[in-house]
Formats: sequence, C-alpha cells, structure tokens
Amino acid sequence: MPRKSSRPTVATIARDLGISPATVSYALNDKPGVSAAMRERVLDHASAVGWTPHSGAQALRRGRSGNIGLVVVRDPEELSREPFYSAVTAGIEAATSAHGFELLIRFVHGGPDDEVDVFRAWSHQRRVDGVVLLDLAEDDHRPPVLEALSLDFAVLGHYSGPEDFVKVTTAEADDAVTVIDHLLERGYDGCLQFTGPFEYAHEGRRRELLAQLCAERGIAHMHVPGTYTVDSGYRAFQAADLSLSTRPAVVASSDLIAVGALRAAAVRGIDVPRDLGLMSWDDSLITEATSPSITALSRRPFDMGRSAGDLLVQKIDGRIPGGTVLENAPAALIPRGSTARG
Repeated sequence: MPRKSSRPTVATIARDLGISPATVSYALNDKPGVSAAMRERVLDHASAVGWTPHSGAQALRRGRSGNIGLVVVRDPEELSREPFYSAVTAGIEAATSAHGFELLIRFVHGGPDDEVDVFRAWSHQRRVDGVVLLDLAEDDHRPPVLEALSLDFAVLGHYSGPEDFVKVTTAEADDAVTVIDHLLERGYDGCLQFTGPFEYAHEGRRRELLAQLCAERGIAHMHVPGTYTVDSGYRAFQAADLSLSTRPAVVASSDLIAVGALRAAAVRGIDVPRDLGLMSWDDSLITEATSPSITALSRRPFDMGRSAGDLLVQKIDGRIPGGTVLENAPAALIPRGSTARG
C-alpha cells in the first residue's frame, strides 16, 4: 500500500519507490532514460498519492511566469454589477486556465495611464506573459507600450496598429442594422441612443452607425453619453428629448443603462412599449427579469473573452502569428416585451 504524503513531491515519490529523484523526474516528464515499465510504475504511484505538477516550477523551466494579465479601469464594486464585463472576464479565465495559465486581474481607478503603470510593473517583475486589452480608444497608447515592453497581447475590439498582436472583433455594423430594422418593424420612428463613455472607440462607432442608419431610413436620432450604470441610464432619459418623434425608442449600450431608462420612464408615466420602445446592446438575466422584459442583442460575451484568451495563449506559445483576427459572429436579437408591437 503506497504511503500517501499530504504534499507529495518528486522526492517523496522517489523515497516511496526506493528509486532516485532523477528517475522519477524523467518518468513524470516523459523523458528518455527510464524503461516503459518504470515509467508506468512511477505514474501509477504518483496518481495514487495525488501528485500534481508544480505550476511555478514548470513556469520557471519554460522561462515564463505562467500568468495572463487583465487590467480593468473600473471600480471593482461597479464592475460586480456589470454582467457583460463579468462574463468577458470569466471567458478569458476559462481559456487561459485550460492552457495551464493563471489570470491575474488588477483594478485601477485613474485611467489608461495607471493601467500602463501596471503593465510596466508586471513587465519589470516578470509577472505576466501577456495581457488582454479591453475598451480600446481611437488613438490608444497602450498597444505601443506593450510592444516596447515585449509583452504579447490580445485585443477585444477593432484596434488597428503596427504592433504584433492578435484580436477578436465584434460585428457592430451588422448589429446596428439589426437594431434599427427591429425598431422600424415594430413601429418606432425615432432613436434615443444612450451610450457608455464616449472615449471608447466602440461607442463612437455605434453612434456613427446608428446615426447613419437613422438618416438613411428617415427617422430622428439623438445621442446621450454616460457610464455603464443604472443611474446613468436614468439621467440620460431625463436629459433626452422625447419629442423628437411620435413614438421613439431608447437604444442603450448596456443592460444597466437600459434598466435606468426603464425606471425613469415609469416615474414619468410613459408606457413601455406602447409609447416608447427600449432595447439593450447587451443581453443578460437582468434584461429578462425586468417588467416589461427588455429586448436585447445576445453578443455572447463569455465566448468573446474565451476567444481572446485562447488567441493570446496560442500567440505566446508561437502557434499563431501576430495579426491573427477572429471575427465574432453578428449578435442574435432576443425580442421581449419592451418592443412589443403597437
């Protein structure tokens, strides 16, 4: 009966079997120098005592940290209420852990400059082998910094630059058509667009896309920027000009913004969906639980994060080149009560 150590190591396995630690190491790492029978004996015993490889030691042998970094410029408490970013983060972790990497997350409040400070510290300390970038700006200065630090990175967004990176893009043009066509089909004749921070490139693209589509289809468009919070949606609704059309619809950049708009409409006695439509660019359990439930685009944020994490690990391992792009499929529209037919 093998003696089971509380923390089995190569040394304890060697002691249990009466062989050298080198023989155990060769067997566990599938190296030449041991017979097939001895390798099987070592592996069987390692399994019996619950031995697992030491990730830190493996990382040192590979000349790596074994970590993937993610810096989020957001209040952690605020982010805990944001289903989209939570799902993206979970997807990144699922992909990186499947490849034996740990996800190292840091929250900062100051902005992109503070984020860059974290990247510099991680590089100096050799804490991460690569990072995932979210919320890209039009002239984002983070990619050239990461290039200079020789850190591999993956972008979740539409950034284009000379750096050596991989990215996952979203189908915003197709999604914008889906949004406007749905509103027109349901009898709405104006678009009140409530977005997140306008410095994010994806928000600028969404505004341009919806404004252009509304102009082409002959309906009014208005834009109110804010943050990804319920309070922001509430304030945006108060600031919006509801008289821009006879039956307008709100298009919110997140489910939390949509909930805030829905609450503001209720306070003012505006019936949703009879007098006002409401859609969210993000789908989550939140949009299902409101009354009325909120029509939304199902963009599969978990899959987005998983794809970005998987591409990054493949780039680090040298299995794919820089410049590799994975295009996310257009979102599926989930019609609900907030855009019911009039």
